[in-house]
Amino acid sequence: MAQFEDFDDQEVYNKSQLLALTDATRNFVIEFGKEEAHIAFNLDDGDVKALLEKVPEVEKPVRWINVWSPNKQTKLVDALAERYKFSPRLLAVIKTAPPPPKQHNDDNHTGHHRPGTAQKDDVEANSSLRSSQLSSSSYAAMSTGHYDIAKLMINYHSVDIGTRFLCIGANWMHELSPSTLDDSIIEEGKQQPLWSWLILCDDNTVISLHEDPGVLMDPLHLRSIRNNTFSVMSQLSNHGHFTADPISIQSVRQAVDSNTLPGLPGVERASNLFYYLFDDWRAVFFTMSAFRKRLEALQTEILDDMTRRSYKAPNISIIPRLHILGRRVRQMQHLFEGYKNLTLRILESSSSTVRGGSNLTTGLSTSSRNVILAQSASTRFERLGDRLTLLILSETEEFLAEKDALINTASFSTFYFNINAQKDSEATARLTRSATLLAKLSVLFLPVSLMTAYFSVQIPELNNYTSRDYWYTFAVIISLSILALFFFSRLLMYITETLDSGVKSTGKYLSGALSHVKRKTAKKIGKEQ
Repeated sequence: MAQFEDFDDQEVYNKSQLLALTDATRNFVIEFGKEEAHIAFNLDDGDVKALLEKVPEVEKPVRWINVWSPNKQTKLVDALAERYKFSPRLLAVIKTAPPPPKQHNDDNHTGHHRPGTAQKDDVEANSSLRSSQLSSSSYAAMSTGHYDIAKLMINYHSVDIGTRFLCIGANWMHELSPSTLDDSIIEEGKQQPLWSWLILCDDNTVISLHEDPGVLMDPLHLRSIRNNTFSVMSQLSNHGHFTADPISIQSVRQAVDSNTLPGLPGVERASNLFYYLFDDWRAVFFTMSAFRKRLEALQTEILDDMTRRSYKAPNISIIPRLHILGRRVRQMQHLFEGYKNLTLRILESSSSTVRGGSNLTTGLSTSSRNVILAQSASTRFERLGDRLTLLILSETEEFLAEKDALINTASFSTFYFNINAQKDSEATARLTRSATLLAKLSVLFLPVSLMTAYFSVQIPELNNYTSRDYWYTFAVIISLSILALFFFSRLLMYITETLDSGVKSTGKYLSGALSHVKRKTAKKIGKEQ
């Protein structure tokens, strides 16, 4: 049997915080009430079976069972399923192993554009490469496993109601540490979705199961993934609750007992625990804040480009960055709409709960009347739904509107939707420079060729030149050619432009004079007639 320890003990609390952020930790169980809390880590299936058969103590009526990587602890999951009558489908899905992470080759990474780097490869070759990669990735995405669907449709979620449980499942987004990302634009602001199940049972037990994230190279990534679980766990101890930031306080163990549920100790705390595990507000706040910062940075770059010097090339990396940002915002918008739907489903399930003390049934379904969601938790879910609608979803709409406004700016339309024309003009300019260089080389060596021909003439009077005379003459002529080429070329350009403008002015003058003569002639003819 697993050894439970007093969670209010300072030493146990410190050790528990370290274990919760250790990759080797598989699970933990906390039994708590208003006055006491005990915790145990790394229970096996035998420990869990013995624990479930034991009647909870009056002082500790609430039990929280947290499991990381349930696909690696199938016997433990079987014990939970047998106790709370999980459906065969739900049990099979929970025990499913997630697919291994895809390995990307940086050299052939689709959409791997680095800021400020010109794309010098052939366009048709790149198009063929991308098409082949997209075809292979589309074929790989045809799998219909649970995790494949969850990764493909970020807002995918599930609600399962049984005789002894209410289970919700959804993706939760986790911020990736910078060290795990490369500097490609497609990775900018990327987050990792991981699936979690939250289960509220009829005996004041709350079960949380979290998808296996795979091998993590950065400890900060593990902290990001377990951040909300770590926060809720810490505040179940008096040491964590009373030292928490005021805005982060989660009243689970310290919840006031409801007078509307007499004879059912622990319902209030189990319901609030279920809510706080669902409401990961920190991740939402950091996500929206990151969107705002990236949008403001792109706005500054686009507006600054309106005053860009003509000799500076436009920053074409803004196009994929703005596209990726819009895609991320739309994904999160769909995810938050899924959360909104989950809150509605939970509230609908508990809407027929009789609040009075004479009847303690809930409206989860006619066959699940033992699963009770306290009124305080229902109120919190209602407020969460309002926040999702009024704050989060409205903010994502504003982000998308600002993104569209940036696309419609004159500078963006002028410089960023004519990239193909710009590339064509750049290619033409390169060809022009090459032709100009060849012409200059021809002009440079033409006098030398004439001089060499002069020294090669077979005339008796011209046969007395020595090699020194030839090389001296060569040096003088090549020097004069270089001076004429690089110093008089600008003068010739100026003379050419002056003559061109003079010709245009003369043409305009002659055209005006001719039209004036025509008008006078027409008037004279009119008078004569």
